[in-house]
Amino acid sequence: MKNKKILVVLVLLILLFIALIALFLRKPKPKPSLQPDSNASEWEGKQDLEKRKSEIKQIAIPGFDSLVFNADQTEQRVNFYNPKENDCLIVFSLHVGDEEIWRSGYCEPDKGYYTIELSKPLEKGSYDARLLNECYRQDGTPLNSANVQFTLYVQ
Repeated sequence: MKNKKILVVLVLLILLFIALIALFLRKPKPKPSLQPDSNASEWEGKQDLEKRKSEIKQIAIPGFDSLVFNADQTEQRVNFYNPKENDCLIVFSLHVGDEEIWRSGYCEPDKGYYTIELSKPLEKGSYDARLLNECYRQDGTPLNSANVQFTLYVQ
């Protein structure tokens, strides 16, 4: 019985030794590298392309670099608007980080918001924020959307 135990321990030690050798001797897999597209050309500026008039109108999205809010208050002053030259409705949603803190209804062209009510007050500091502009036709068909990235200062 004692010899059997010794034999089992020796076999386990040999297997462990072989496994350690195999582990240290195996070659690490090379990291894949990104391959540039060989079909791309050296950029020499824009080329002249044929243009046709389109019935599709551009959507105007006002942008800004920063916004200032009052700390510990949910009611805030803003200038969010749908420019009068647009022929679409816009739903605005304000995000701080990944969290939505305000959402509008469907805003018509030449209308906007001077005051909004946040879902929660913010503490003093500066935040990475974005105003998502989701555009829709009058019949509810979604159009393009745009994010306006900005710094939100809360004081």
